[in-house]
Amino acid sequence: MAIKKGTKKGPVTASQRLSTRTKTKLSNMKRKKKTTVQKTSRSRTSKGVSRLEDGVDQDEENESTDSEALNTPSTQSEQNSETGGYTDDTLHFETLRFLKDLAKNNDRDWFHGHKSIYKIALADFKSFSSTLQEELIKVDWTVPILPLERHNIFRIYRDVRFSNSKVPYKEYFSVAFSRTGKQGHYAKYYLSIQPGDQSFVGGGLWHPEATHLALMRRAIDRNPRGLKDILVSRDFFTNFLDPGDSHGRMSPKTIENQAVKSFLERNSEGALKTAPKGYDKEHDDIDLLRLKSYTVGKRIKDSEVLLPNSMEFIVDVFRALEPFITYLNSIVMPDLGHANTGTTNDSG
Repeated sequence: MAIKKGTKKGPVTASQRLSTRTKTKLSNMKRKKKTTVQKTSRSRTSKGVSRLEDGVDQDEENESTDSEALNTPSTQSEQNSETGGYTDDTLHFETLRFLKDLAKNNDRDWFHGHKSIYKIALADFKSFSSTLQEELIKVDWTVPILPLERHNIFRIYRDVRFSNSKVPYKEYFSVAFSRTGKQGHYAKYYLSIQPGDQSFVGGGLWHPEATHLALMRRAIDRNPRGLKDILVSRDFFTNFLDPGDSHGRMSPKTIENQAVKSFLERNSEGALKTAPKGYDKEHDDIDLLRLKSYTVGKRIKDSEVLLPNSMEFIVDVFRALEPFITYLNSIVMPDLGHANTGTTNDSG
């Protein structure tokens, strides 16, 4: 799949925010056949699949917002823009280097001393996310183009009020796409970038509210095939549930057992230890009914993040994820007049 490069319509990219002086420099460099785009930066926290819901996305007291960082001029940022290699459909190695250094020096003094480098890294991730958003709507037309800073990209500042860890900054950049961006009740496509081979791409419903969790359980109770048919589909199974890539060498029953087992393992955090209220503990799909999240994802190595075709790789993962996202939304947020796929019979 070819990803369109170059100037794009839609959300304003970081390069469009550059000062006149920097734009002139970039224009001169382009004439020398160098693709150089000045950028700025931003991030996120958590582990495993729980990253799908970046927690409370709040400003910390006396901290500038990420949009302010994008708009704040910096002489050092202009100088760093001349290092070359920045494009809208790739991530630069300096962005991962900043995040790696941040993980080693996660305190306010270090962060403010490296604010200009942070700006460049944030803009690199923002322009990559902008291109990714445009490619995603070709996969899932229900995902709209939204202003990234406000609706999609998570802030780098951690909410430490209820956390045992008091480090002030997330050590990764992250973005989520849905019909309502990173917030709201729709199932989400999610990407986080973190050095140390900890980048993550996936999606789903992470800890939905009680009403939507009840709808998911009702759907599984009444029509378990609605979920299971997606879990065993070749692209979905290969991308998210089968580390051995052995779909073609297993019987259909073995594939289903492996798919359900892997899905349960990936969503074990917070699962009930007993049957949900109103369900028989001997229910054939009791393990699926105990879940409180319905998500999948896969790790991405640093070498894969920095590949020239990393955008294509991530879009392909989102393409495999789309039937799952569509199914979840049809259960918890069905369109008006759309029959709920989980209510095909009246039992339960």
